[in-house]
Amino acid sequence: MGTRRLTLLRHGQAQQAGSDADDSERPLTRRGAAEAREMAGRILHRNLVPDLILVSPAERARATAELVASACHIDARHLLCARELYLASADSIWRLVTRRHGTPAHVLVCGHNPGLSQLASRFGPDPRPRDLPTAGLATAVWHGATWGVVKPETALECDLDDPESLADLWI
Repeated sequence: MGTRRLTLLRHGQAQQAGSDADDSERPLTRRGAAEAREMAGRILHRNLVPDLILVSPAERARATAELVASACHIDARHLLCARELYLASADSIWRLVTRRHGTPAHVLVCGHNPGLSQLASRFGPDPRPRDLPTAGLATAVWHGATWGVVKPETALECDLDDPESLADLWI
């Protein structure tokens, strides 16, 4: 048992869906790449470097996660694509994370709304609506627990950040 941290990171802004393009193939826009780099820098600066990154197979999510992994010097073996994260529900995301018994202590999930925001809204003893903008993140902490027993509502704290904010918001 020990401290567990879950960080949810929404992908950066993606190109608009086209009539003939597959949604999962939409790349980051220039702004989306800049958002991802900004958040990667904040993750590094705030010592929120994860042990494992679980990422949706969608191009926009993979590109975001790869920018974070590169900035944080995370080995490619610790960046895992999980098909079930593509447009996943909050419950699906939670199940995927909590199947990770024992290690790692800090998991970052890079994916999509509405699932990420819905899960972030459940964090802490006083859950409240939280809408993650593009490249927005929510990070929650549990002490003295394992992934198999934690619940979103038992998180001790939830910290929010996004590329547009100037200061951390502790909730």
